[in-house]
Amino acid sequence: MPDEFHQGSLFSDGSNKPQENHPPDDLVPRDPDGDLNPEPIDSVGELADEGTPFSEEEQSPFEEEGFTEDAEENFDDNEEPSAPPVEPRIISASERASLTAQQMNLGAVIGAAIGDAMGHPTEFITSFERIYQKYGSHGVQGYELYWEEDNGDVYAPYTDDTQMAEIVLRTLLQGTENLDTTMNRMAQGFIEWSREPQGGHRAPGNACLSGCRRLAQGVAWNQAGGADAGGCGSVMRAYPFGLIFADDVAKAEYWAVEHSKLTHRDPIALASCAAMAVGMALIRQKKEVDYVVSEMVAAACRYCAKTAAMIAVAIHEARNGVSPRVTLTRLEGWAAHEAIAAGVYIFCRHPDDPVTAILEGTNTPGDSDSIATLAGALVGCRCGFNGLPPEWVAELERTNELQALAKQIAN
Repeated sequence: MPDEFHQGSLFSDGSNKPQENHPPDDLVPRDPDGDLNPEPIDSVGELADEGTPFSEEEQSPFEEEGFTEDAEENFDDNEEPSAPPVEPRIISASERASLTAQQMNLGAVIGAAIGDAMGHPTEFITSFERIYQKYGSHGVQGYELYWEEDNGDVYAPYTDDTQMAEIVLRTLLQGTENLDTTMNRMAQGFIEWSREPQGGHRAPGNACLSGCRRLAQGVAWNQAGGADAGGCGSVMRAYPFGLIFADDVAKAEYWAVEHSKLTHRDPIALASCAAMAVGMALIRQKKEVDYVVSEMVAAACRYCAKTAAMIAVAIHEARNGVSPRVTLTRLEGWAAHEAIAAGVYIFCRHPDDPVTAILEGTNTPGDSDSIATLAGALVGCRCGFNGLPPEWVAELERTNELQALAKQIAN
């Protein structure tokens, strides 16, 4: 890792604004002016204690489910769980070389949605210990949450991450001749989603809903997002830009950044969207992992140096075998830069194994559905649709509709 990433200056964008390292879309105390007031980062790779989305009283339901402080004491901070019973699916270099663009598009869209659905039930479980105690020593190894339709069919439901990503993808498929026209169509889609989302509301973030309200009030699409909105609400839906503009990386980056402004205008959100779109486009071009992640860092740095540095630290830790229990405890993913760094960390660890990557994102404290969404999109695109377990694909909510949508992306 370059020496400059050890310099504290890279964690500053030149302003005195504190780090937006906070729970889902701003569920933290604000000062009297309504600004976020989270704790800052103390040093590279060492975050100040930012707390959790819950008060002590709100954490008490975990106690009722059998989670105890004694259970946490049984885990060493650097100890990883034993090998999972689910077989990894290693995709060989020859298999990757033969992938078609459509197989990669399908892998990205369905991989992201599978990660979202699999991480859905673990999203607000606040430690590895509680995940393992609830789901066993290996953690989640498949879908744990199912809903039933009126006709008796059951499916694994995804969250607002996939709902909004679908709107982004559908909008882009309608035409990309003009940025302003496309973003206004996307704004209308977001407004309609906020009022009556397909499948019902799935705990959408406050910043996303606030942006939609402002859009509905007639605020310009590039001013509707909160200037200090730095949650992961826009990066979780940024991957379609890399698929649509796979042959034009600069356009993928620019449009992804601009789209973030519909709901999130903080530099950490813009930088995270840039990194995700660039990474997806380069994966679609079948670039190697080292090149992909280095270009993701570079893309993030064009908008926010501290986001680029956070991604670079995550890459360094993945390359040096730092345990997920260390990295993914620090990178909870509520803030955009944490989410993209966590996704890149998992991608670097398991670039040819979609099963292990998605499960690693799922079994994390914090915003696990968003982390698994990002990891699922990155690794799913690299490994293709056939790298995903057929049973996971079949049980996913609206799997046929999502596959049909992915097939519309130009090859």
